[in-house]
Amino acid sequence: MVELVVLGSAQDGALPHAGCRCEHCERARSDHAFARQPASIGIVDGDELLLIDATSAFADQVHRLWLKTSAASDSAVTRYRPPDTIMLTHAHTGHYVGLWQLDRSVLAAGAVRVTAPPRMTALLRANEPWAAMEREGFIRIESFEMDIELKTSENVTVSPVEVPHRSEWGTETVAFRITGVGRSILYLPDIDAWDGWERDINAVIESVDVALIDGCFWEPFPIPGVPHPPVRESLDLFQPLADAGKRIVFTHLNHTNPLVDPDSPESREVRERGFAVATEGDTFHL
Repeated sequence: MVELVVLGSAQDGALPHAGCRCEHCERARSDHAFARQPASIGIVDGDELLLIDATSAFADQVHRLWLKTSAASDSAVTRYRPPDTIMLTHAHTGHYVGLWQLDRSVLAAGAVRVTAPPRMTALLRANEPWAAMEREGFIRIESFEMDIELKTSENVTVSPVEVPHRSEWGTETVAFRITGVGRSILYLPDIDAWDGWERDINAVIESVDVALIDGCFWEPFPIPGVPHPPVRESLDLFQPLADAGKRIVFTHLNHTNPLVDPDSPESREVRERGFAVATEGDTFHL
């Protein structure tokens, strides 16, 4: 069985968010069940593991992914290996900072394959500690090509698709089309705007069985420089697809987004209109 597991559903800074005393963050500090970790997913294909994005919650997310393997039931196992492959969507720090735990100070990993867009791999190789981690054999950095299927395990292929997203360091941002045994999932946690993409987003979503998409803000963010399509806009844009039964799930939620509260009126509206909000532990069969 091949499964995709949601390991995190918040924007890069998680919930609670450092320095924030909003209602959501204060509640998450006192109620850990309300907290959300940074957006990440994992793919389990037998005992082969793929992690997409290495966040600040890397240790917990890798552990929860490993619990899906058969080895997790073996009481004799005292230490488990990291994922076989880690794929990165882009160079915003919240999506790759967890890589440092593959170094000697934590996992002392053995040449874990870390794949990323070409300009991002150049960024990693040009900067520490990533360059040293590759030199010393803890990671193996590889570039992937856009729109070319990459086989990540026996039954899983992943196709990177470039999307428009702010790039302070001149690197790319990608979404992933993930294909397993007869089913496919789109993972697109970050994009500036749907109408700024050269592709027809409706056609892209229609071509997969499940779409996990950018749900960062409920309304347009009032501070310039952090573009994301507001969920209100996405609901209207994708309503015909939802009405036709397409499974569309919002992820990468900012801590201010009312969708972080499953009991909010906005969350109820999302469900009533046939959409969903990602939650840690959600599983999709591939």
